Amino acid sequence: MTDQLIEIPNSASGADGEETAQGTYRLYWYGPGMKKTRNEAYSFAASRGNGHQLADIPNASWRDSAAKYLNGPAWIYSWRGDSYSEGNVVLHPNGSIGTLEDGNQQLPFLISYIQ
Repeated sequence: MTDQLIEIPNSASGADGEETAQGTYRLYWYGPGMKKTRNEAYSFAASRGNGHQLADIPNASWRDSAAKYLNGPAWIYSWRGDSYSEGNVVLHPNGSIGTLEDGNQQLPFLISYIQ
């Protein structure tokens, strides 16, 4: 397990970050070895500092870029701002996004940051 954030580049744009109305969007994770429940991941991501949160994946290019790193589902907060009614939202390695019934599963998680 690594204890450092690993930045996930946006492979579609070729840039590390992507300009948004709020600033530069960046996506990170700690790798497949750091696993938490959804609530733990949510709190842990927020505790990383101002601007960090359990990931809101803003578009298909970021979704596809992140999915390449996964070998199973990973917690995210939302897909294009949709939190599925505060559901247990996950990104799968094939790029699909859905929810899990059990938020107590220990899964890797993604963190987004707007700089």
